[in-house]
Amino acid sequence: MLIQTSKANFLIEKNLGKSDCVKIKADSKEELQRFFGSSNVQFSIEQQFPFQVLACKQEFANALILMVKEIEYSDFGQETYVNS
Repeated sequence: MLIQTSKANFLIEKNLGKSDCVKIKADSKEELQRFFGSSNVQFSIEQQFPFQVLACKQEFANALILMVKEIEYSDFGQETYVNS
């Protein structure tokens, strides 16, 4: 799964070693530390996502809640939904 914020891009992958954890890769070490401060940030071999953390699914869910709370809805246009 890809998640894009205004400050970073995140790639979420299944952790093959532990099924109750996910691997989160990002292009910003600072944003990884901000959302997953208790996790140890490591280097990734992928150029597009050079930093990574392992996080339990609950910690990942908490980070997603923070990301949603930071959405600036005023940046969205005034488009309306039309049910056809």
